[in-house]
Amino acid sequence: MKNTFIEEPKLYFGNNEENIDPKIGLINFGCYGRFSKGEQEPLTIRAGFIGTLKAKQMFEAWLEKLRYRISGRIYASTNKREVDFPGISLESPLRFEIKVDDSCCQYIDDSAIRELENYDRKERVAKLVEIYDQKFKDLKDTTDPHPDIVFLPLSELTMELCKDPNIAEEKIIYERRNVKIKQGETYPLFDFHNVMKVLAYKHGGMASQIIRPTTMNFNKLVQDPATIGWNFAVATYYKATGIPWKLSELDENTCYVGLSFYKELSKGNTNLRTSMAHVYMRTGESQVIIGKPFHWDDAISKRPSLSESFATEIINDVIELYKRQREVYPKRVVIHKTSPFTAEEIVGFDKALKDIELADYIHINENNGIRLFPKSEKYPALRGTFLYTATKFLLYTTGYVPLLDTYCGSSIPAPLFLEAYRLNSTPEKVAKDILALTKLDWNNSYFNTRLPVTISVSRKVGEILSESSAEKLDLPPSYRYYM
Repeated sequence: MKNTFIEEPKLYFGNNEENIDPKIGLINFGCYGRFSKGEQEPLTIRAGFIGTLKAKQMFEAWLEKLRYRISGRIYASTNKREVDFPGISLESPLRFEIKVDDSCCQYIDDSAIRELENYDRKERVAKLVEIYDQKFKDLKDTTDPHPDIVFLPLSELTMELCKDPNIAEEKIIYERRNVKIKQGETYPLFDFHNVMKVLAYKHGGMASQIIRPTTMNFNKLVQDPATIGWNFAVATYYKATGIPWKLSELDENTCYVGLSFYKELSKGNTNLRTSMAHVYMRTGESQVIIGKPFHWDDAISKRPSLSESFATEIINDVIELYKRQREVYPKRVVIHKTSPFTAEEIVGFDKALKDIELADYIHINENNGIRLFPKSEKYPALRGTFLYTATKFLLYTTGYVPLLDTYCGSSIPAPLFLEAYRLNSTPEKVAKDILALTKLDWNNSYFNTRLPVTISVSRKVGEILSESSAEKLDLPPSYRYYM
């Protein structure tokens, strides 16, 4: 195998200033700006609220703490310090503030939460969803315009009564997704977080954010306070108003597609899986395209795949979306998929892309069991290490970053195994794109993620789409409503 090193991708921040690190770039240059416009200006995010009065008091006290600088974590083993969180205010480097509008608040009576004690845990979760469904409806009917974002801070009593006792994390889950559907059996919901995303969009097309008590208490078992502040600030800015940063080097004429599947649970014993494409363009905004449902027999194969006609249809939809937004067709289309491409899929994709100049079909295998160990015992493998043959590649998207003089991880980094089923670009171009797309998850402020957003975000979106309550909705195209 040949080997090389892929340089760290750069990001654009305010006034198109460049940096490789999201936190350093935000501190030095501020957020990139309003959606797709690159406008950088001080702004106020007008927020709504749904929850108990006590939860609102906790949330507002927490927001007040987030207005000020929070020291970054210091690692005792290396004496290295994480970047300080600069605070959320018009005077901070982030140059935005969050104001809860009293006219956009819907309160849940403590008595309604206490009444949940009369039910078993799963019934409590279902009743809790009913309460929030009504409150979202009331918020929609009583506000005009709607708030930029709706915060859902959970009270400690709500979490105590409804959290899943089988996991250490504070999480409200009705039922696990690996259930076997029995004849005539249906499930009203699975994950409370995902249902809230559906309800927020259902009632007025609003973006939402759940905040757990441990987060508001700065519980260090969850994350250190500075990281909590960073992640909350970045996610809120994106959901409410604009783009924290964007990539500086993605090709303007390339459309990146992540294909995923999600399970719909229907009445009776039928498993439906629907294809979903998550499209990224250089503007920074992502788009979600949902394919038609189809029956998949688990007994035949554990890995769902597309028929030739479905493969053609969903990529045709991608091309038309790109054309509507850019007024030209892309010159290059890159398809990422976590399962191998089938012969039928390839024929279908080829038909849809017959008039496109360049196309790359890349299977991304994250659980491959491969590890590389450098001769030096001091550092793990470098992020950006790339080994390749004509069609098979190994790419380290995590690892030691020389420019930071650190490795942002706690275990041995593992490479992604990539296999090209169609390759009109160079292997280095494919690797460079994937490495860049690991820096575009605006749900946090991390230096990078392991998977490109074409894959990681597709999974998150699929989990929300699989909620039974989402089946009849005209679902939003933008990722900010799902995160």
